[in-house]
Parts: sequence; structure tokens; C-alpha cells
Amino acid sequence: MFSAQIIAFTLFAMLPLSFARPTPPGGNGDHDHWHGGNQNDNHGESHHGWQHGGSGNLNGGSHGGSPTSGTCKTPTTRAEWTTLTQDQKDAYFEAELCLLAAPAQLQARIDGVVSRYDDLVGSHVKQGNIMGGVDLWHVTGQFLAAHRYYVHTHEYLLRNECGYTGPIPYWNEQPDAGSFATSETVLDFGGEGIEEDDYAVVDGPFANLTRYLGPGTTNTAHLLTREGDPKNSLLGNQTYVDAVMAETSFAAFQKLLFNTLHAAGHGGVGGDMVNPISSPDDPIFFMHHGYLDYVWWKWQGRNDTRIHDLEGAGNETQAEPATGYVPTSEATNLYMYDILPNITVGDVLDTQGGYLCYIYA
Repeated sequence: MFSAQIIAFTLFAMLPLSFARPTPPGGNGDHDHWHGGNQNDNHGESHHGWQHGGSGNLNGGSHGGSPTSGTCKTPTTRAEWTTLTQDQKDAYFEAELCLLAAPAQLQARIDGVVSRYDDLVGSHVKQGNIMGGVDLWHVTGQFLAAHRYYVHTHEYLLRNECGYTGPIPYWNEQPDAGSFATSETVLDFGGEGIEEDDYAVVDGPFANLTRYLGPGTTNTAHLLTREGDPKNSLLGNQTYVDAVMAETSFAAFQKLLFNTLHAAGHGGVGGDMVNPISSPDDPIFFMHHGYLDYVWWKWQGRNDTRIHDLEGAGNETQAEPATGYVPTSEATNLYMYDILPNITVGDVLDTQGGYLCYIYA
């Protein structure tokens, strides 16, 4: 099972958005083994103080409902997981478990869904079928925009259907690169799986959690799994963070992030997370993609050019339509199976643009 998932994720990283990863100082650039470089903060700053090309004043928040061009006057603040109090962590887990217990509402549209959380997973499965050649969310120009919308939809469900009122958390993976197994975030989410139990997660709030969707587009009931890979997680170290943040165009930024920091989180956690289609089966998915959104937000700054830069980012579809490829633009539609109304890429480019209203701490 796991070898097949690893193959799937390796192919994921080799699809059209892929390009050469930077060779870290002292590294050999061996992409087959996904070696990372030495963790190194060249500026002596904390892991929240990355350099970026945008404005020195970084502001970046969220509401549900129909897309509007309204203003964002009081953005909410998303927080790094390890800064939350225990009460805040408990409240977050309670809300996530609420989604996992609530009945699905999309059975007529998505096969195999059991819980409201599965509705969310299923919307990713239906639009992320990379192996089937019909992906819309990964090997396309709207990779980051689609997942920003997806994390926002998760927040909407937590708040509006499960009463969550705390900050939306993310996991800053850079300090944990090379050692996800001992990460406070991973341990809080139940740690790695047990080898003798096929890497099933048996601790924490999601212990012995049955997943009904996946692997991939199959619907095979199985326990939540994690099988970490320290080498993969090294793709999230400071060397790669610096390389990603140094890119000056969105197209280059998104491509490099896709093959390094993005791959680090999925491959480094492993198990269900390593399958690119059904990876939201693991609730830690939203910590990971919240982090990628944080990195994008940092790169954008309050620089209007960067916020709206989509030139050369890619096409709307993996498969070429009969009428030819269409480049991703601000008018590109994003869908969530009516969990939230359809929007466009342009609606989510600015986290303070009105449809979204949040910043990061």
C-alpha cells in the first residue's frame, strides 16, 4: 500500500510544474533521494522572520459566503500551531472531530462520503485526479489559489457548522525539517503510525480514525496512517525556504514551492498524506497547506504587483481541452461542490481583498 502511495507522490512531483530543485550548500542535488541541505538561518532571525521581496509591513484573513468586492477592515489572524494554548488546541480538535462526526451532505455528488469532513476530502479528490490526467488543482496555474480557497472552506465549516471561534492554525515546518517525527505539531496530531499496525495512527485526537475515501480515487475504508520520511522532510529546510522566497516571479515561486516545501510536508508526514489525490484524509493536511499559504502571503507582502501576478503560472487544466489550453487568470473559476459558492482565482489572490480577510502572525 505505502510503496504505491510513494510512487504516486513521486510522479506528482515530476508532473508539468516540476523543475530542478536547487542544490543546497554541501548537497549533491540527488533528486532521487530528495536530499536537503543544512538548516541555516543566514539572518539569525526566528523562523517567523523570513526575508521577502514585498513590503516591510506584512498584513495578510477570512469569511464565508458569496464572493464580493467588499473591504477587509478587521482581518482575523492565523497563528502558528505551537503558539496556541492547550485550551485553543483542544477547541480546534473538538471542532475538527465535529466535522468528522457530522453526516455528509454530498452523497448524491461524491461517492463514498460518510462525514461532513469527507465532503471536503471528496471535493479535493474530484478535482485532484492527477493520475487520471484530469487534475484541476495541482499541475495547473491555480495550485496555490485553489488551496487557499480550500483552506478557507475548511475554516468556514469549522466556524459555521462546528462553532469554532479560535485562530486558524498552521504548522511552520521549517524548524522541524528532517525530524517531523519529533515535531510538536505532529505529536499533537497523534504522531507517526505504528509499523506493526500498517502505520495506523493510534494516539492523539485522531487515534484509530477510519477514513472512507482513498487511497487516490478508490474508496477503501482504512485507518488513518502516517509513515514519515525524514529525507523528504528536508525539502522544507531553510535552504529551500530561502530559495523559494528569493524568486521574483509568481510562476517561478509557485513551481519551486510545489516541488520543495509542498513535497516536504506530504512526503515527510507520509501515509495518507503522501497520496496527492486523497491527502486531506489526514487532518494535518490543513496545517501543511495553511503553512504554504503563509509562505505565499509572506512572498506577496502588500505588493500589488505580486498579489496579482499570474503570468506564466500555468493552465487551467491538466488535460488539454479540444479548444486548446487556457492560461490561468483572475477569471479562472474555482469550485467547492457548493460547500461554498463558486468563486474566481481573482477573489483569493489578496488575503485582505474583501472575499478573504485574514493576516498571519
